[in-house]
Amino acid sequence: MKGIVTTAIATLALLFCTQAVAKDKLIVWEDTGKAHGIEKAIKAFEAQYNCEIEIHQSEYVEHINDQQKALSKGIPTPDVLMLPADRLGDAAKNDFIIPLDFMEKDKARYLPSAITSLSYNNQIYAMPRSVETLVIYYNQDLLKYPFENFDDYIKFSKEQKKEGRYGVIGKLDVFYFSFGFIGGYGAYIFKDVGNGKLDPNNLGLNNDGAVKGLEFLAKLVNTTLPKSILGNDGWGNLNKLFIEGKAAAIITGPWELDNFAKSNLNYGVAPLGKLPNGKYFSPLLSYRAYAVSKYSKNKELAKKFLQFINQSEYALNRYSEIHEIPPIVEIMNMPIIQNDDFANAVLTQALHATPMPTIPQMQAVWEPMDQALNDAISGKKSAKQALKDATDTIKNAINAQ
Repeated sequence: MKGIVTTAIATLALLFCTQAVAKDKLIVWEDTGKAHGIEKAIKAFEAQYNCEIEIHQSEYVEHINDQQKALSKGIPTPDVLMLPADRLGDAAKNDFIIPLDFMEKDKARYLPSAITSLSYNNQIYAMPRSVETLVIYYNQDLLKYPFENFDDYIKFSKEQKKEGRYGVIGKLDVFYFSFGFIGGYGAYIFKDVGNGKLDPNNLGLNNDGAVKGLEFLAKLVNTTLPKSILGNDGWGNLNKLFIEGKAAAIITGPWELDNFAKSNLNYGVAPLGKLPNGKYFSPLLSYRAYAVSKYSKNKELAKKFLQFINQSEYALNRYSEIHEIPPIVEIMNMPIIQNDDFANAVLTQALHATPMPTIPQMQAVWEPMDQALNDAISGKKSAKQALKDATDTIKNAINAQ
């Protein structure tokens, strides 16, 4: 009997010890190659909350889609994931992510446009990680100073071609990268009807400004860009041309800074300045953000994790590691940001950028507009016809939603 009791006590003690040391666990999906930006915050959070954080890295723009695929296959889904602001409305509408109640208290810490971009039906569904808009990186050995007017970049590009190089390159056959041109000529995606509201039934992607902008863009692409960067196969050649010194400048976003910094190029960063019509290049302004999955089994801990990693100390550390600018007012006013040429270029360009629509209907825009660009650039259709066909397709898709 004594042996049975002893065994029972030992078993209970083992169970108690096992339960005592058991830790909560969060699965966090990070962007590819960016996990080191939150390592310091993760270690501090694990110590403070006696939990374990499991990190997976993948392309953040696919996190929402990948979560749904994981669900269908019965494999583990994330507690925390990332998304671009333009995916937020669709993700919130479809109940893939949950509102973040703590953001109501914290929202004064952030740029107002970040809060607007990450809200749906008057609730904040994501926490901003970084500001995102297009700038121009230039090789200072080939171009000592950036130009203030795009006309000068065009002249420079033609001169560079005579030297066997390219001037300014960019993935301008993709709508995200090209909107700044047509937006600068007067195009808009959805009509702003005030108070942060957009009318999805009022499209401005085939107005006179949009047509003029696309005509200019098609001519620009055909006279200055290498054919090797066009189409789906062009992505791999884009950065390569710039890093190898075969292109003097490249239009792209803050996410490429690490790649260029590692290349040992003597480069600078600048906003893009004015278009031939005298208006500023007007790229899309967006935000990368963290969200909590609806399918998380530990939602409260996941929300605490997000609030923890965006404390100024850890957001500033993340900036130093991955060079993505946190839209946190306190940090943006610090000397480390104010005196940084890269940060200043991004934030100056943001002043002339167009906030990216985040309503669910935005998902109907990308593919038809990419097709319109390709049709106009290839000469398959006139700019006017290409944009008319694209807007008809977008309207039909929105009406079917």
